[in-house]
Amino acid sequence: MKNKLLVIIIAIASAITGLVAGFVFKVYDKIDFEALIYKEDKTIESAKLPTQTTDRPIGILTVEQLFNIDTTVVRKINLVKTIETYADVVHPETDIKDITFKIDGYVEEIYADFTGEYVKKGQPLVKIYSPKLVSAQEEFLRAYDYLKSVENSPDEVLKDSARKFYEASYKRLLYWDITPKQIEELKKTRKVLKTMTLYSPYDGWIMEKFVYLGSKVEVGKPLFRIAKHQKLWVLAKVYEADIPFVKEGQTVELIFDSYPEKSIKGKIDYIYPMMDFKNRTRDVRIVIDNKDYKYLPGMYAKVNIRIPIGKVLALPDTAVINTGKKQVVFWQKEKGVFEPVFVKLGRYVDGYYEILKGIHEGMVVANSALFLLDADAQLRGKYKNAGKPMMHHHH
Repeated sequence: MKNKLLVIIIAIASAITGLVAGFVFKVYDKIDFEALIYKEDKTIESAKLPTQTTDRPIGILTVEQLFNIDTTVVRKINLVKTIETYADVVHPETDIKDITFKIDGYVEEIYADFTGEYVKKGQPLVKIYSPKLVSAQEEFLRAYDYLKSVENSPDEVLKDSARKFYEASYKRLLYWDITPKQIEELKKTRKVLKTMTLYSPYDGWIMEKFVYLGSKVEVGKPLFRIAKHQKLWVLAKVYEADIPFVKEGQTVELIFDSYPEKSIKGKIDYIYPMMDFKNRTRDVRIVIDNKDYKYLPGMYAKVNIRIPIGKVLALPDTAVINTGKKQVVFWQKEKGVFEPVFVKLGRYVDGYYEILKGIHEGMVVANSALFLLDADAQLRGKYKNAGKPMMHHHH
């Protein structure tokens, strides 16, 4: 009994399919779709639908109902482009500071002795022994003594020379980061410092440490690398197709993997002028505040950029056949009858094509353009051995 019922159902379905196929064939019988889509020298006039006549097969106007062909009205809508990408948190280049010593010497003691330690401005970092420092202090004391010895001399030229000698030796000590307080102490005690303590000039974390106990210190070579982290850079990767939409000053939403329950806002601060050739992306810099030190360099973030495009004439991508060379929509000329129309497309935004030319607001078009074309192709076998495959492109 079940088998008989199944046979009956299949027979009915086959009959309906044949009926519908016959209708579709007659509706599109005179449309040369192959010429419409692929041949550059063809025009829309060569692909017009047959005019309605009284001898049209009964039921031809019910094709839409039989196939349930969805339609849409051409209208202006507010398009918003959403770009979703990823980003890495990095040190701002302007935030990284190298601490160097201005004379040669040797490390005698280290106070900030591990990477990652937080140091405050004025905190001692390292004590360094320097033979040059010793000789500079001895020279300063000689200059000071000489100035004192001629202060009552009537010879102004001699006193001026002594003063210049003293000032030069004093400045040399300042250049080597000996503080005025230490210099005054040297004048009182006449005790030459064999070592000098280097203090941190600002707050921050020690990101890199280049010296150890006994290390030789050379002029200009960094001892420590410090970063403050109160502001961080978030470098987002924007794919090539989305680059035209991105501008400096745009607000973005950031969601960090470490804090997925909360999003923060940031602004695009800079767009780098280079492309990543391998990944086809361009870096976009976003600056975020980090006063509570919640975020760290090396973190990963998801980035959402919502860009208002404005109110434009648009259609869903399902209503457009875009082969790259030709763009076609099917205008509903009358109930159940669709006529192909060439259009010029603009931007592709989140499932919608901007329509620049070819149709106007208020027209009704098929919202399943590819289905109409496929129906004709399958019935007549036109594209089974075609040299060019049918492709539906997105911009």
